[in-house]
Amino acid sequence: MDAENLLISSRILIIDDDDYLRKVLISQLKHEGVRGLEEAAKTSEAFDKADQFKPDLILLDIQLPDGNGFDICKKLRETGFEKPIIMLTGQQDETDIIKGLDTGANDYIAKPMRFGELLARIRAQLRQYKSSDDIRFTTQDIEFQPANKSLTALDSQRVVVLTEKETMILKKLFRIWPAATSKDVLLSEVWGYQNMVATHTLETHIYRLRQKIARLTDIPIVETTQEGYRLVKPDTQN
Repeated sequence: MDAENLLISSRILIIDDDDYLRKVLISQLKHEGVRGLEEAAKTSEAFDKADQFKPDLILLDIQLPDGNGFDICKKLRETGFEKPIIMLTGQQDETDIIKGLDTGANDYIAKPMRFGELLARIRAQLRQYKSSDDIRFTTQDIEFQPANKSLTALDSQRVVVLTEKETMILKKLFRIWPAATSKDVLLSEVWGYQNMVATHTLETHIYRLRQKIARLTDIPIVETTQEGYRLVKPDTQN
């Protein structure tokens, strides 16, 4: 997934009591293409927003009027939040940095921050997380777990098992969304053009993948485009 699509498909939660800073960050991130943005100014708001908004990344200030970022970070990790958290520190204090990382933060940046540096850190954390096989994708009430090579219907908990190639195809479609993927790209990345694999082989795998998806939902998830194939909009990436 390129840098632009990486931001477009991500949701970011900003937890900071500085109203002006939140406003500036939201404006700048929107300008960079981020469509999903939410904010919280207090600890009491942070957990509700994290639960309801389901962000892909959190920017978390250390000092809040009714608590601190260390406790928020620790509790988020204890309750199963696995996505990137970048701590915003008032100064480059080594003690705060170590404490933040120890409570589960992925990275930190000191205020006053340069937006270009913050953006680079956001992209790096999103790219690293979304490239992991431990990530779980959700779309149309179906959860896809690449590590387990499985699809699960969230309502009935019915599970279908995918082959290695089906998993690689679906993972590629999730990661490149909202762009479409050409047949040539899929053949190259999934088969490596080994043994003169023809497009018919890919089409057969797509057909079988769609059949498995149809066991769990009537809603089509993989659509055919002029370029090749594209995933219907994912709901979340956990």
